[in-house]
Amino acid sequence: MRQWLPFIILMVLSMNANAQKHKEYVETGNANKSIQLAQRLIAIHQYDLAKKQLKYTIKIKDDFAVAYRELGVVLMQLHDFHGAIEAYEKSFELDSKLSRAAFYECGESYFRLGDPDKAQEYYEKFKSYSVKKYANKDKESGLEFTYEQLLEERLKNCEFIANIDSSLILPSPINMGPSINSEKDEYLPTITSDGTKLVYTRQIKHRNEDVMISLYKDSSWQDSKPFGRKINSKSSEGMAKFETHGKAFYFSGCMRRDTEGGCDIYQALLENGDVSEVKRVDGFLNSEYWDSQPSITCDGRFMYFTSSRKGGVGGADIYVSELNQKGYWGKPKNLGLSVNTDGDEEAPFISTDGATLYFSSNGHEGQGEGDLFVSRKVGGNWSKPENLGYPINTPAKELGFYVQGDGKTAYMSSARGGGEGGLDIYKFELPEELRPQPTVHLEGWVKNAETGEPMEANIVIAKDDEMWVMRSDKSGWFFLCLPGNAGYSFQVNEEGYQYYINTSYLNAQENITPIQQEILLVPVKEKVLTEKVEIKQRQIQFFFDFDSYALNSNAVTELDKLTNFIKNDSSWDIEVVGFADSKGNAEYNKKLSQKRAGAIVDFLDNEGIKINVIRNEGKGSVDANNKANDMQYRRVDVILTKGLKK
Repeated sequence: MRQWLPFIILMVLSMNANAQKHKEYVETGNANKSIQLAQRLIAIHQYDLAKKQLKYTIKIKDDFAVAYRELGVVLMQLHDFHGAIEAYEKSFELDSKLSRAAFYECGESYFRLGDPDKAQEYYEKFKSYSVKKYANKDKESGLEFTYEQLLEERLKNCEFIANIDSSLILPSPINMGPSINSEKDEYLPTITSDGTKLVYTRQIKHRNEDVMISLYKDSSWQDSKPFGRKINSKSSEGMAKFETHGKAFYFSGCMRRDTEGGCDIYQALLENGDVSEVKRVDGFLNSEYWDSQPSITCDGRFMYFTSSRKGGVGGADIYVSELNQKGYWGKPKNLGLSVNTDGDEEAPFISTDGATLYFSSNGHEGQGEGDLFVSRKVGGNWSKPENLGYPINTPAKELGFYVQGDGKTAYMSSARGGGEGGLDIYKFELPEELRPQPTVHLEGWVKNAETGEPMEANIVIAKDDEMWVMRSDKSGWFFLCLPGNAGYSFQVNEEGYQYYINTSYLNAQENITPIQQEILLVPVKEKVLTEKVEIKQRQIQFFFDFDSYALNSNAVTELDKLTNFIKNDSSWDIEVVGFADSKGNAEYNKKLSQKRAGAIVDFLDNEGIKINVIRNEGKGSVDANNKANDMQYRRVDVILTKGLKK
């Protein structure tokens, strides 16, 4: 083959020049010479030119079975599976004993189009020809061996597709179009929390990848472009995933000066959308093997990624590494047999709830080359992966998944037919049963209430027995993801400032815009700063039926728990605050909220709880303009505080 390469390259250049004047094929006048040219073009992956040359060949000789067989190969490479089937079946009509491998390839074309019955028919023909005589037996023995290794798995795929419940079929994902996709492979999409930046991987040349970016402007995605020289190089870069807040992303870089293995994981820090720093992550996350496809939890503590390192279950496996307090990534842990198989598990995406993992696999039971799955963390263990089903998955390859902050707007890449070419990026609405737990993206700022200057401060956010502790940065900014549809208290106890406490009910996001929270700290006026004291706070919520202040069974159960808690420690200050929804006038709502608060106070009083402060305050509806929040405001908040100076 090597001795032909100079001639082939010269021929291709000649054909390209000729194409501008004529028909993009070489007019030989001889079918045998023409098909030889086409076969050389196939050998160097010039499939578009090979297709034109083969069609010219067939024009010369329309009963040339070999030409139709080769045309089937080319059209499969171009993902024209309908055309490939037509070419293969014409070849079989002219000479059914030409090629055994062609039966498998025709079956594969039907398989890619989601027709398991016809696919199985041709797979079985391929199987039966193992004991028959045919022309290409010696020439295609290596190809046949490869197909024999794949045959059993393909027959299982056909059975899986045939058993899909068609009553559950959903609208098909939407191709994101030529501003994002091309005739090349595009995959592993990731989007910033505010929905304004899309980053993904594009295969620029054979085995070479770049990170691409597109901006959302004027209600559409703009034409994508390479992310820039600080990220992309002559080697491969890709598999990027944003941190949820969008101020940084992680990606895979290959064959760089500091790369330990073939590919390692790097972090890119962003300032005003531009890359300010790129560095290989510190610690034990990377290895001397292939490490790629990172995805980080919203709190930045855990990194999920794919690796081919030794000691795994088999093929590529999914691992997790934890960031320690010194900023180093710990030794990765394999997610084990519940997630990983002896096949390849790739492209993990950990959702903002930190407990829902999406990934691609060809080892779990599915439709084809690689399906998308979801596994949930329950009690510290990962559940058995669930196939996302059709039409999210198809017989073609699906690789990479991302779901936005609303928990339902999802993106993926797929090689299904009808796209721009190869793997394309698609958008779709994730079915409710496949969504992560409802969350809230909370973005906030801490400021000096008098000067408006940003402040670094420790912030304590509490819900029932759960607590989140974080520190705002130099710009006063902080960001985190919280479970949605719950009440929270926000506390800041900074020396030199009045103790700050506020409560808020955070609805699960219905859009992709983070909820904004501003914390204003009031400086202490005394010349001598007050002593810093430890302050603790708990908040418990009780919900009521519409237009009712009667305690339901759930409320009584929770009040019994609260009673026992207070009896064991009576040093808590207690504030009871009642709310009502937006229905009815303001005066009626105020009275109803007071009655609800009074029901809680009466229960505690009947239990003989001696507490130093009880406030019975009816506030009415907090947000009368937001009808969607009505259910959340039929409630009473009981706020327990300890440590405030009298």
